Order: sequence, then structure tokens, then C-alpha cells
Amino acid sequence: MLEAALILLALSSMSSLGLELTSEQLDSTKKMFTTGIVVCFLNLFLLPLFAFLLCKVFQLSPSISLGIFLCTCSGGGASAGLFILKAKGSAGTGAAMLSLLNFTSLFTAPLLITLYSGSSFFEFEKALRILPKLLAIGLVFFGLPLGIGFWIRKKKESVAFQISPYLVRTSNLSLGFSIFYLAFQYSEQILEFDLPIWITIVLVTGLSFTIGIFLFKGKSEDRRSIGVVSGIRNLSLALLLANEQTGDPRVLITILLYGFIMYLVAFPASFFWRRWKNIPV
Repeated sequence: MLEAALILLALSSMSSLGLELTSEQLDSTKKMFTTGIVVCFLNLFLLPLFAFLLCKVFQLSPSISLGIFLCTCSGGGASAGLFILKAKGSAGTGAAMLSLLNFTSLFTAPLLITLYSGSSFFEFEKALRILPKLLAIGLVFFGLPLGIGFWIRKKKESVAFQISPYLVRTSNLSLGFSIFYLAFQYSEQILEFDLPIWITIVLVTGLSFTIGIFLFKGKSEDRRSIGVVSGIRNLSLALLLANEQTGDPRVLITILLYGFIMYLVAFPASFFWRRWKNIPV
């Protein structure tokens, strides 16, 4: 049930984002090469480092620390499309940064996990063996719905405006179901987690949603998209890497708990970014 809800969330979210895209918006992202490098550095290196230090400070167990670290290494979650729309961010910037983080994470996440665990580079090669599977998942649940949405907007703009509200509604329902399902299905395991674990995940997710603040010279709508895209992690990638690295169920539960808190934080974070133009820097 949860997998089906998350798949529906990804498909409807990315389709909705695609329906908001225009050729002009995509053309404007070609000038954001430097911004893309900064976003990748903040998301895929600084954020994992912050998570690593917090896990050491709170002396979390290795399995819990690995689950949190896996989430911070996995950028570009497809459900970010929904929150970009909620935050009134730039669809073009959101799509470009999502694509960049999603693709880059496929290579950097296995490398960072290898370094984190102190494993040999044979383990890195082992993790890369699932790359074709990850690319296929990214194409089906990320690239394809985004491209179809963009094509509909370009060819049949009136149709795009008609179906967009229904897709957003589907995304909201799928997200709501996912949150309640996680809370119900894993309530016993979640309640077993100590307060330091909750504090660590809240601090990490809170920082991830504020990454757009560091890009002081960007347009407000671009920074909104970057803030949201940075906060929504690729849980599918994290779970696949967790299965590849270890079969410890506490690692998997930690990733699911991260997702639960991430979506709860995403709502106020989207509201914050929605009002960003009224906040002086």
C-alpha cells in the first residue's frame, strides 16, 4: 500500500510540475550552471557532513546513523514537485535542480556511503551495479511524467490547465495517505526511537529546507524551488542502497522515519518559502 501511494505521489507530483513548465522557463535555467554546482555541493556534501557530525555528537547507533546518512546523501526526490507548486517556486528551476540532484546522487551516494562505512572500493563497485535499475526508476517515475506534463502544456495548454488541479489533488491525497500509513504501520518502531534521534532528523531536515537561503543573489522564485528541492530527499535511492549495504531493519525503519518527519516539515517549509518575497535578506 505504501509503495503504491508513493509511486502515485511521484507520478502525479512530477506530472503537475511538468504542466507548469514553459520553454522560456527551461531556457532560463541554462544560465544557472554555477548555481547548480553550489546546490550539489550543499546538498550532497555539506548536508551529509552535517548529518555525520550530529550523529557523532548525539552518539547514535551505527544502524541509525547509517539510515540518516543515506537519506542526506540521496538528493532529488520526485515528490518535491508538489511542494514546489505549494511554495510558488519556479517550475523550470525546480525541474532542472531536481534532475541534476537526482542524477548526480546516483554516483555520489554510493561513493559517500563507501567512505562513510570504511569499506573497500569493491563495495562501491557493488553499489554501482544497481545503477541501471536506478536509472530505469528515475526515467519511469521522474523523467517520463515530467516530460509528458511538459509536452501537454506545450501542445494543449488548455488541457494542461484543466487536468493540473486533479493531479495536485491526487498528490495531496497520496501524500496524506503515505504520512498516516507510516505513522500507523510503524508506530511501535517509531516510538522506540529516543529523543536524540528525533532531534537529529529534525535538525537535518530543517537545514535541508533552508539551503535556498545561502544563494543570496538568486531570484526569489528560484530560491524557493531550490529550498524545496533540497529538503525532499530521494527515499527510493536511500532504501535501495540500504538493501545493498545491509539488511538491518533498523536502517530501513530509520529511512522511513526520516521520510515521515521530512514530509511533516515540508508543509511549514513550503509556507515559509511561499512567503519568502516578504522576508528581507
